[in-house]
Amino acid sequence: MRLAELKALAASETRFAALLRRTGWRVENPLSGLAAAAVLRPRLTYKNLSAAYYQQLHDEDAGYLENNWLVPEIEAILSKKPDVVVEIGCGNGAFSKEIAQSVCEVHAVDWALSPNFADRPDNVFFHSADLTKDPIPKGSIACSSDVLEHFSPSDLPRVIAKCVTSSPLQYHVIACYDDGHSHLTVMPPGAWLAHFWRYCPSARIERVECRRSNPDQVICVISN
Repeated sequence: MRLAELKALAASETRFAALLRRTGWRVENPLSGLAAAAVLRPRLTYKNLSAAYYQQLHDEDAGYLENNWLVPEIEAILSKKPDVVVEIGCGNGAFSKEIAQSVCEVHAVDWALSPNFADRPDNVFFHSADLTKDPIPKGSIACSSDVLEHFSPSDLPRVIAKCVTSSPLQYHVIACYDDGHSHLTVMPPGAWLAHFWRYCPSARIERVECRRSNPDQVICVISN
């Protein structure tokens, strides 16, 4: 898709978010609101999505060991001038280690510790946590990439509320497609924005794009 088309899509999704808000839609109750049927597409997973499962991925899966979708966002995140960065779902730690060179502290949160993150700078602190139950460290900005869609619709409100409470600034890259693997909440950018508005009225869709130039792999960035 061309840049103009992506900008138009972001504007359309923002209008869609406003419609969802007016109709009272809730991610944890997909039958709420007039537009609900077109929004939430919950899916079943046959994986045991436990801490042990994610630890195995961190230890053995090449994608988890090598990829970090938040690294390309460092310049945009630093433009917000944060002092303390909280990374939600830090994965292999590549983002936390790189951005640590430009901020005072980084608090990296994940269920499992990647072997690639065992060696980290002195100003990077790892927190093993279940985000549905455990607190999130305080910071200037809470950020994530390809994390929030891994939570179920029933857990998502709690997790996003914690992110917003943790830090005044937010920056989240969200995969809005079914990966056939472990995305438990699959919905378009407008629905994600409508949900963020419940806890962060200043949230906006920063951009929408197609990952790998694939129109079936839409991602959005929600920030404030």
